Amino acid sequence: MKVNFNGELYQVVFTDHAKERMALRIISEDLVYFILKNGRQIQKEKPNHYWVYGSVPKRRDNFICLSIALETPFLIVVTTLINWRPK
Repeated sequence: MKVNFNGELYQVVFTDHAKERMALRIISEDLVYFILKNGRQIQKEKPNHYWVYGSVPKRRDNFICLSIALETPFLIVVTTLINWRPK
């Protein structure tokens, strides 16, 4: 699936690590797309690397956070986290 991120269209790709963490934390691909579309973002120290996070209704383990990397034309979901807090 493709998503618009910062005004550019990217194909979303999941690392094996992200898939494992998603299964462990009960985070579906649909939830990842929801966070990408509706979440807030913080750029990491590395260029083209971001934290994207948001609160999800009916989940007690908020914020859900995605660690992503942009490598055009791909948006790579590196991992997912729960109970995350921005610094």
